[in-house]
Amino acid sequence: MARPRSSSSTTGTLRIGDQWNAITIIAHSQTHPLKAICELTENAIDAGGRRIRIVRRRQRGTVFLEVEDDGRGVAPDDDGDPDFERIATHLCDSMKRHLDPRGRKGVHGEFGIGLLSFWALGEELRMTSAGSGGRPAELHLVRGQREYAIRPVRGRIVTEGTRIVVGPLLESTRKLVTGEKIARYLSAELRDRIRSTGARILVADRVARREITVTPREFTGERLELPRRYPTPLGDVQVEIYVRTEGEPGDGGVGLCKDGTRVLKEIAELLPFQHAPWTDRRLEGLIDFDPLTLAPGTRSGVVPDAAFEALVAAAAVIETDLAAALETREQAETERASRQLLKQVHKAFVSALAELPAEEYVYFDIPKPAGDGDGAPGEPLSAASGKPSGGGQQPADQPQLFPAEPGPLHAVRITPRHPRRPPGGTARLAARACDAAGTPIAAGVSYAWHLVNGAATLTPDGAACAVTGSGIGAATVSVTAVQGDAHVTDQVEIRFAEGVGDDDGPSQRGLPSYRLEAEHGQPWRSRYDQRGNEIVINSAHRDFLASRVSPAKHRRYIGKLYAKEVVLSNFPHESPAQALERLVEITLRTEDSL
Repeated sequence: MARPRSSSSTTGTLRIGDQWNAITIIAHSQTHPLKAICELTENAIDAGGRRIRIVRRRQRGTVFLEVEDDGRGVAPDDDGDPDFERIATHLCDSMKRHLDPRGRKGVHGEFGIGLLSFWALGEELRMTSAGSGGRPAELHLVRGQREYAIRPVRGRIVTEGTRIVVGPLLESTRKLVTGEKIARYLSAELRDRIRSTGARILVADRVARREITVTPREFTGERLELPRRYPTPLGDVQVEIYVRTEGEPGDGGVGLCKDGTRVLKEIAELLPFQHAPWTDRRLEGLIDFDPLTLAPGTRSGVVPDAAFEALVAAAAVIETDLAAALETREQAETERASRQLLKQVHKAFVSALAELPAEEYVYFDIPKPAGDGDGAPGEPLSAASGKPSGGGQQPADQPQLFPAEPGPLHAVRITPRHPRRPPGGTARLAARACDAAGTPIAAGVSYAWHLVNGAATLTPDGAACAVTGSGIGAATVSVTAVQGDAHVTDQVEIRFAEGVGDDDGPSQRGLPSYRLEAEHGQPWRSRYDQRGNEIVINSAHRDFLASRVSPAKHRRYIGKLYAKEVVLSNFPHESPAQALERLVEITLRTEDSL
């Protein structure tokens, strides 16, 4: 016969049905032996220990682990003896929970289960302390047994605070718990706690005969420019994130901490953080948020409460700043790489053009080598021969490259385009006037030089002008070319900076620089911008993207685009077959340098 359903509701209070089974479950929840050692070490720091010694020793063929500290010891009972009975009978009710806010500051323990973590290490635990009365006593626990024993200890204890001995170590943990691994683990887990408390932790591995001082872990990457603190209604989130360079050892990852103690090795283990930038393996560092509530058993998880929601909300702001910082850094890295790459490409092409016929490759000019007697100081020279490239007559044994009668004045151009000098140095500029077809005008043109802005002294000499800086800064100089009623103007900026040599580097060689411009879906790879003397490279082209797999491949790709623009600029009217012949000629002479 079916039992009639009650029409009234029933309320009650949850209770533990089997206390020992609950204790066993709690003890087995900590399975990481190194984390268990970290728990014992943190208890020592919470007790005010500033000198903590962890000893790994062998005794009668078995391995034991000791943790000693000089802290306050176990809180005394009414008789002044260490109150071990309360520790053994108040699991899940830590005395630290009953401290006032001032006493709780800097204290991490709150669950009263840390001592049970020894089950992940060894068979027995012996905890010794003297209490306020000076009479030492010992608490003895055995793995898998619910009984405990408290007994007096004869003599005096070696340490001032507390001494814990765990052992024999379990067979499964003996090889995992070595002095080196303990020190490395604690340096990461307790990184900021060690720094903030000044605790000195020494690991003495008598089995391996080594002593290691635990030093807070140092990140090896470049720190990103981020605010150190992000406010929330519950407190500040502390941020410290670095970018690892390629090839650095380690796995990376941004850890999650609570008041200086690492909770998770990677914050990306949490569901709301399983996306970029938290999953970016280039990043390392930590996010520290004290109000977090830890998972009591493993102490390596986070309870999804109001504090966790505040962290997730703050992370949205951090992500925006982090993305901006990464973009700024990547742009700076790209610019540095581009400058270095440009130097390599220029060096290769200066060497290549020096081997090619001077009368054929005249478009790009390089400065005259020091000590050469041809040409005026600072006058542009042809890339191959080092002879004057404009403003004079061609040698008799060379064909005439320009028309004998140029047209009317159309433009004037100053070279070099991007001069650099040390403070107080002198930059020598040269102006070249030309007609609409680009033919140089050698006579009938006057030049007027002006200082547009900046601090510098000008010494003009017709089409040439020496500009001497007075200190660190930039000076803009213009020239106006006049022929009858025609007036044309050009200007350049000269930078005077520390660390700059007396020569201008690649930019003064007359060879163009390059810049990136992304045009998605467009077939062009590069083009030459005559006005800016730049090769514009399509950074969205599939070939450019494919070249980025390695620096060498990318360098060769840029070199090929450079060769293409050199050929098209010097031989604009050649047939496709002849242009390809020239391309082979250039690439043959540059491939070894690229």
